[in-house]
Amino acid sequence: IAVIDPERCIGCTLCIQACPVDAIVGAPKAMHTVLEDWCTGCDLCVPPCPVDCIDMIPVTGERTGWDAWSQQQADVARDRYVFRNARLKREQAENEARLAAKAAAKLAALGAEQPADEAELAAQARKKAIIQAAIER
Repeated sequence: IAVIDPERCIGCTLCIQACPVDAIVGAPKAMHTVLEDWCTGCDLCVPPCPVDCIDMIPVTGERTGWDAWSQQQADVARDRYVFRNARLKREQAENEARLAAKAAAKLAALGAEQPADEAELAAQARKKAIIQAAIER
């Protein structure tokens, strides 16, 4: 399993982002903790750590690879992986919807403004085109 050295951890959250089963918890600028029961020992949290504060501790003795896992443990790890991916997709969709609503509100606000002259009208049209292009992306 992964073990984080609290003396060296700077709270960058890169290990949290890398963990495929959400076994690392913590907050930015705070020391993180590994949930031992959830950690699969995959090593994916080690490379992103900029201060090398994560050590992998073997807990399965001589058993390695698939021999170190029961079917139940593998199923639970798979479920956590699937749940994490679903959460990330949901958060991404929510963020995109929030940004689209914000852009639409700005576009509506631009439409409500009455331009004073031709130069202002051209600037307003340019802003609308930029916002519309951003929404379409």
